[in-house]
Amino acid sequence: MVLNQTTLGELYQSLNQEEMKGLELYLQKNTVGKQNILFLLHKLMAQAKLEAMLAKLDTDYIKAELFGGDQKSVSKLTTYNNLLINHIKDYLILSKVKEKNIYTEILWGEILIERALKRNLLLKLTNFKYDLYIDEYALLKKFFHDRENFFYTYLTRTKKNHITLFNNLKLQAESFKNYVQWYMFETYYSLLSFSKSNNLKMDLEEINVYVKNIMPSNNKLIRLNQLNLNLELNQTSEAYYELKRFFSENISLWSQEVYIQLVPVLINYIQIQIYKGNENMEKENYTFLSLLDKTKIILKPGVFTIVRIANFIRLELIFGTIERVEQLLDESLKVVSPAQKDSFQYLIESRIGFAKKDYKVSLRKISTINPSDSIYYFPQYKIMLIKNYIMLADIDRLMAERENFYKYLNNQKNIQEDEKRRHKLFIKYTEYLTNARYEYLTDYMKKRIENALLQTSPYFSEKQWVRERWEELRILNS
Repeated sequence: MVLNQTTLGELYQSLNQEEMKGLELYLQKNTVGKQNILFLLHKLMAQAKLEAMLAKLDTDYIKAELFGGDQKSVSKLTTYNNLLINHIKDYLILSKVKEKNIYTEILWGEILIERALKRNLLLKLTNFKYDLYIDEYALLKKFFHDRENFFYTYLTRTKKNHITLFNNLKLQAESFKNYVQWYMFETYYSLLSFSKSNNLKMDLEEINVYVKNIMPSNNKLIRLNQLNLNLELNQTSEAYYELKRFFSENISLWSQEVYIQLVPVLINYIQIQIYKGNENMEKENYTFLSLLDKTKIILKPGVFTIVRIANFIRLELIFGTIERVEQLLDESLKVVSPAQKDSFQYLIESRIGFAKKDYKVSLRKISTINPSDSIYYFPQYKIMLIKNYIMLADIDRLMAERENFYKYLNNQKNIQEDEKRRHKLFIKYTEYLTNARYEYLTDYMKKRIENALLQTSPYFSEKQWVRERWEELRILNS
């Protein structure tokens, strides 16, 4: 068996460089001498890890190095493997204690309660710090603090403090209820998301009953989770606006983790509604992204994505100002990865040029992108080329790009079918958007595109722009 398929090998594979150094120092202090077999076993495993040989060397190599031809080498190696695993376990747990991991702090509190160490328990309670929105596992942390507080009161009880003892017990019960509610909402949300993404059938009645019967909590973190689960469960506009309103009203409170979790939830709901034909949600999309912009959240790590900022810039060009778009470009370039920086800049500058009706500048900017870099947002790249060729009346290049884009979509397996459909409809209707082509359209063809542009018709890429361009052609040729 190769080393990385053993329990010991798997442990070594997981250790980073700093942990390897710490483990070696720990073993030097806690094993007998530097040359004992246990330490030698560690050195062999560490060397195999360093040379990336854990997937190539097998246990026979270790047995030969440690025991030569000893017939009992198999049982000996098992014994030393287990001893070394226990040392690694102790080292890693001690490392977590030094980090003041929440679970080691909980364990320390349980030890103090179990041993009735009143002074130590008081010291732990005195040093307690709590932030509902920042702390990891905040509600679990609060419950165990209230538990420790109750037991400290119990250990120091007198005839006069029985009311305090009673009140502390109620606090413990309340904080446990809060943790359970938060955890239930989290778990139900995970179940729903997993079932949807994997097309698994799930009985929603239990979750519906739970969400409806739980009274709205005064704890804002729990309330946020409840509203999030309600939206995932029902996907109604009422559920969306209730969650968005609560999230927005308390936006300064939330931690980075909450932003990372909730921003995609709200944006995804908006996008789904747009794809269903509710184009009025484009303004809602802009309003929400503007809120993230004003609160400096949109560029935060974990929230920022090129797709998200590019979409916001597109909406800013429609509903906002070109000046703000230029500022957004400068701000975004500070956080875009180096590999995507140039192509992102040219794409946005092309959109700015197009918005200013300077189509030659727009075409020059989008054409500056190295084709190998355009892969990061190939559909947007192709759409800008096609729009510019339409406005510049370059029929030959327009037809070539339409065909090229269509072939690309057919060959891509990582683009969802619904997205392909939206791009293909855009390609289809661009045929009618040049002035030269408009003159030869029959009444049937005109009626066909006008029906496609209705809000009740299937949504497709750049539908609003196609609608505006069609109206422009209609007026020019009236």
